[in-house]
Amino acid sequence: MEENMNNSEQQLTETAATAEVNNSVQEVEKPKTESAPSDKTFSQADVDKMISARLERERKKFEAEKEEAAKLAKMNAEQKKAYEDKKREEELTARETAIKEKELRYTALNILEENKLPTKLVECLNLTSAEACNKSIEAIKTAWAEALTAAVDARLKSKQPPAYSGGNEETDPFLEGLGL
Repeated sequence: MEENMNNSEQQLTETAATAEVNNSVQEVEKPKTESAPSDKTFSQADVDKMISARLERERKKFEAEKEEAAKLAKMNAEQKKAYEDKKREEELTARETAIKEKELRYTALNILEENKLPTKLVECLNLTSAEACNKSIEAIKTAWAEALTAAVDARLKSKQPPAYSGGNEETDPFLEGLGL
């Protein structure tokens, strides 16, 4: 029985190796076509910077995990449970805050649309609480109305009537040429 298992393992290994060789042969045999030039090219220095930045982030992440594991190793069972409960509570609070902010954002978008204000203004709102959000919306609404009124008034004001109107003393050379 053991011999059958060894044989089947060997067959699986051979089959996998054969499949790998076939795939690599197919990849080599594929005709190389000219690909469209990519939009962005990177120099070796750019690539080195990106890689070193990524490595640094991963090192910091690893160090933080290592420190946490060392903390947990020093704690007894009660301390571990208290620490994990505290950590879970912090995660839940962060999730609740994120959900609350998304709900406020959605509500604010609806209010902005109802008031016919640009929805991009939602980025300017204070989404920490419903009261703060409503105050922000009211401030934006009044500022928007004032700015719109000022722009319309400025556009409607003119120093001189448009050319060729009845109140203009200048004469039209085209009309003079026609004798009118």
